Amino acid sequence: MKILYVSGMYPTPKFPQKGIFSHEQVKALRKRGVDIDVVVPYTFYDKEIKDEYWQYEGVTIHYIKYFKIPGTADFHRSGKALFCSLDRKLDLKSYDIYHADAALPVGQAVMYAAKKYNKKYIVHGHGLDVFLDVSYKDKKNCDKIVEESKKVYTNADAFIGVSQKVVDNVTQRLDMGDRTYVAYNGVDVENFHPEAHKNDRIKIISVGNLIPLKGHDYTLRALKVLNEKYPDRFSMKLLGRGYLEQELKALAVELGIDGIVEFEGYIPYSELANEVRKGDIFVLPSYYEALGCVYLEAMASGLPAIGCKDNGIDEIIEDGVDGFLIDIKNVDQIVYSVEKLMDEDVRSNMAKKAREKVEIGYTWDVSAKVVESIYRKLLTA
Repeated sequence: MKILYVSGMYPTPKFPQKGIFSHEQVKALRKRGVDIDVVVPYTFYDKEIKDEYWQYEGVTIHYIKYFKIPGTADFHRSGKALFCSLDRKLDLKSYDIYHADAALPVGQAVMYAAKKYNKKYIVHGHGLDVFLDVSYKDKKNCDKIVEESKKVYTNADAFIGVSQKVVDNVTQRLDMGDRTYVAYNGVDVENFHPEAHKNDRIKIISVGNLIPLKGHDYTLRALKVLNEKYPDRFSMKLLGRGYLEQELKALAVELGIDGIVEFEGYIPYSELANEVRKGDIFVLPSYYEALGCVYLEAMASGLPAIGCKDNGIDEIIEDGVDGFLIDIKNVDQIVYSVEKLMDEDVRSNMAKKAREKVEIGYTWDVSAKVVESIYRKLLTA
């Protein structure tokens, strides 16, 4: 069994944290003995990639350039150009299954490859926006993007979602029969683990890009309420970067909590686990999240996590047992949940249950086992 894994969300030398979930899954598949090659496409105008190959944590990553018009005008058909580049650079017929991490452009590219060489292909959905009509809703070619995405899913031999909600977003609009599967992302429980510590204040940790859908502004507003009710009891560390950084910093000043909030910025993935385990409570009220590996990483690190209902994480967190689930954009419920976790015994008990849940069902090996079983099923079909 030989697999070609084509991903536009994968680490690069400049941004080794980019698409780390894809890399972790590849590593876990390789540990299970799966022969898998990684190809990361990039456009001819992308100046970030300097070399054709990069060895990263035992995985050889092959970067392949393809032609695409800058912007989104040809996005709905750019997979065809990518297929041509893959066909020139690789021996596509030597692979048994092509595994793409999105519908466009990589899924479209492997669809063409599968048709030419009579192979199987999988599309792996990592986000809720499976038809891309949220990301491209204001673009003139949005309808074409949606139609091409549908074509890719319809012709796929399997669709994998990182949560049931991702799968549902496809099956609500397409009849996929029995070709859909859920393979939850995982966490490295040896790297992300609890560590005994004592903070002067209850430390809230949040990890995520500084963009609107992560809901950081709601966390800051909740912290203001908590700080007023319980002076000198809380601090917060926000790990991540994004275009809202200055706006969020200004909001912290406006709310009078800038003295107890640290904006840490970009943290290398190799250092993230150490930062997370120093916290007491994890809060990320993201309101458009397919799953969110950071929740699993926090739970593995012994932190009760607070996430939003109607997102992928509500399939994992059991409200009031190993974390809390809140309504989206709801400051009062963030405050309520954190208040419950002020009790050290409650916090400790939830943290223990969260860790146990992740150890049993949400490691990268568990995830890879599911994906490997899908590969084998396709090859015997």
